[in-house]
Amino acid sequence: MGAHRPRFADLPLRKGDPPWSAWGLYGPDDQLGTLNLLKPEVILEAAKEIRTGRRIGLDLPVDYLGKPSHGRQGLTHKVIWKAPRSVHDDEISFNTQISTQWDGLRHIGYYREGLWYNGTKQPEISGSHNVRTVTLGIHAYTKEGVVGRGVLLDYHRWRLAHGRPFDTQTAHAITQEELVACAQDQKVEFKQGDILFVRSGWRQGYEQLTPDEKQQWAFKPQRWVGVETSAKTLAWLWETGFSACAGDAPGWECLADGKSPNADEQLKGYIAHEIMIAGWGMPLGEFFDLETLSEECHRQQRYSFFVSGVPLHVTGGVASPPNIVAIF
Repeated sequence: MGAHRPRFADLPLRKGDPPWSAWGLYGPDDQLGTLNLLKPEVILEAAKEIRTGRRIGLDLPVDYLGKPSHGRQGLTHKVIWKAPRSVHDDEISFNTQISTQWDGLRHIGYYREGLWYNGTKQPEISGSHNVRTVTLGIHAYTKEGVVGRGVLLDYHRWRLAHGRPFDTQTAHAITQEELVACAQDQKVEFKQGDILFVRSGWRQGYEQLTPDEKQQWAFKPQRWVGVETSAKTLAWLWETGFSACAGDAPGWECLADGKSPNADEQLKGYIAHEIMIAGWGMPLGEFFDLETLSEECHRQQRYSFFVSGVPLHVTGGVASPPNIVAIF
């Protein structure tokens, strides 16, 4: 960690700010949060991960889900023939939460306080009287991209190797101790600015559902595998110095009906989404396609790689497909 980076126990930085927030760490007008860790020297070091030229995309199809949950709009894709010319255009429309996405800093604020990253208030995001706003928009990520050293913790493969299978379609919590043990078995050494990917195996379970079950999945109570919401887990994520975190499940953290069933009392009812996105300014990735990445990491017995992606350049955007590729 850099000398300037406070410990998790020292958060919040300012009296009166929400618990475990790091507001002001990168200045009062910061729009990047933990992506500030991706300094040129970090990228140069990350580029050393490129050794074979093998490339793996990490985006699922936008219409991957049989039916999106939460009543969200699915993909509408219209192909337009510009007759009589040999030319086509197309038009697309979809909710950015329905497939692989980075949740940007507009997505979630502290629920009780009604404040987003760096103390931003709701009218500064969704505006009023149809006035478009840009504060904390995901377009800020497009200036330099989300680029750096990626690390996969293949939790699902690790559990199976230790004879501990589990149902990936339940609210199974991945503990900090398990993440550390998985990293040790994979011989992973973390570096500040790493982009963390956690494979729970959720996609394997989802793809075993019938078409009808996939349709019903959208209406069932949320029971999502994910990282445990605990002070120990959050302290580890913060102090390890990750610039972004992503998983293959619908929610980064273990969730049941929008709440964390495994949250410890120390967090006082706050969930990881609030603390990581609104508190630290960290992009959280969901629905990432980590299956082929898992196979390649296992084949090479190497769980670090270079990653590069640029979200959609939508000024004031809330979330976006990552358009990201891992390079070995």
